[in-house]
Amino acid sequence: MCIANTDATHYGMGLLVLNDWISQHPLFFGYTAAQAYLPGEHLAIAVSTTKGHNTPDGHTAQTITQRIAAALVPDHPIPDFG
Repeated sequence: MCIANTDATHYGMGLLVLNDWISQHPLFFGYTAAQAYLPGEHLAIAVSTTKGHNTPDGHTAQTITQRIAAALVPDHPIPDFG
């Protein structure tokens, strides 16, 4: 477990709950992905990226997903985790 489970942010059965969002964040072997669902808005966002030599550090798909969410539903940002 990389992050502590709290009422607002918790993990179980392959899903991470981040406030209002239900999400998954696979990250391995140069591949990153983020799938996020906001039930109250019936909004789903899915992003996948591959990493190359000049790709910034971090979880690039999650960063892009957060930016899309901020543009579409600014009152429901996807929080950072871990």
